[in-house]
Amino acid sequence: MSIAARVPMVSIAVAVIGGVACIIGLFIEPARTAAAYLVAYTSCLAVVLGALAMIMIARLTAATWFVALRRQAEEVAATLPMFAILLVPLLVAIPALYPWARPGQAVTPALQEMLRAKAPYLNVPFFVVRSLIYLATWIVLGELLRRASLTQDGGDSAAIERRTRVTSSVGLVAFAFTVSFASFDWMMSLSPTWYSTIYGVDYFAGGMVGALALLAALVARARRRGELPESVGADHVHALAKLLLTFVLFWVYIGFAQLIVIWSAEIPIERTWYVVRMRGGWRVLGGLVLAGHFALPFLALLVRPFKRSIVAMTSLGFWLLAMHYLDVYWIAMPDAPGAGRGGYWLDLGALMLVAGAASATWAVRRAGEAPLAMGDPALRASLDYVTD
Repeated sequence: MSIAARVPMVSIAVAVIGGVACIIGLFIEPARTAAAYLVAYTSCLAVVLGALAMIMIARLTAATWFVALRRQAEEVAATLPMFAILLVPLLVAIPALYPWARPGQAVTPALQEMLRAKAPYLNVPFFVVRSLIYLATWIVLGELLRRASLTQDGGDSAAIERRTRVTSSVGLVAFAFTVSFASFDWMMSLSPTWYSTIYGVDYFAGGMVGALALLAALVARARRRGELPESVGADHVHALAKLLLTFVLFWVYIGFAQLIVIWSAEIPIERTWYVVRMRGGWRVLGGLVLAGHFALPFLALLVRPFKRSIVAMTSLGFWLLAMHYLDVYWIAMPDAPGAGRGGYWLDLGALMLVAGAASATWAVRRAGEAPLAMGDPALRASLDYVTD
C-alpha cells in the first residue's frame, strides 16, 4: 500500500483547509495570523513532548503497566519531524511576533533600553539557532527510543533495555533544559520585560496533562479497532487516570505558585502580566481554564468507576485537550500582536493546519508497526497488570 493511501484523507483535508485560512489571514492580518499559528504550534507540540517525556520516565522507572501502552506514546512522539517542518513559518514570522526583533519600533525609550541589555540573547540569529537545537534534541531522543523499541521486537532485549535506560536518563536532563528554554523563547519573550523562572515547568505540566489525555483517547481507539487485546482495559486506564490526576494537580500547583510569588512581591512590572489576564474577556477565559483544566477533571478523577471506564476517560481526554489549547492561548495570546481584535477563525485555521499535519504524520509513521511492544520482556506482566 502506498504512503498516500495510508494517510487519512480527513487529516489531509483538515490541514489543507487550515493552511488556506492561514494564507488568507496573511493578506488580511499577518501579525494576528502569526500569533494564532504560534499558539497552535506550541500547544500541539507540548502534547507531543509530553508523550516523549512519558516514554523516558517509564523506561527509566521500569513502569510495567505502561509497557502495553508505550507503542501508542511512541507513535505520538514520531510526529516530531513534522514539527521541525512546521517550525519554519514560526521562524519566518519572528519580526511580526516579537518586539525584541524590531527594537527600533519599541514604543518607549525604557523598553528600548531593556531590549538593548538583552540583545546578546534576544536576537534573531541566536533565536533561530536555539530553536533548531531544541527540535534536533527532541527528534534525536524520539527516534532513538522509537527505533530501539522496534528493534527490540526482533530480539536482543537485554542490551536494548540497558541502552534505552541510558538514553532516557541523559535525555530527561536535556529535555528539561530544552523545553524550558523553548517556552522562554517562543512564548515568554512575547513580553520581553517580564520573566518567570518556572514558566517552563508550567508549560511542561500542561503538556503532560495533554499527552496523558491523548493517550487515553488513543488507547480507546486501538481497543475499538481491535489493535489491542482485551487484557488492555480498565486496569491500564485506571493507572493512566491516576497519573493524569497527579499532573492535573501539579499543573494547578505550579500555576498558583507562580501567581502567589509574583503577586505578593508587589513589583509593578512583574504584576502587569497577570493584570492584563485578570480583566475583561481574558479573566473569563482564565476562569474557564481553571474550572475545565482543574476543577472538573479533579472531581471526576476522584471517582473510581470513572477512572476505570474507557468511555469516560476518552471523553475526559478530548475535553482536556481542548482545555490545554485554551490554557496556552490564555498564556501567550494577550502578549501577542493583534490580541483582543477577534480573528478567531484564524485561531481555528492555524490549529487545523498544525493538528491536521501532525495527525497525518502519525498515521504514516505508525503504518505497519505492531500496536504493542512485542519484544519487551515485561510485556506479559504488563498485559496481566492489575491496579489497586
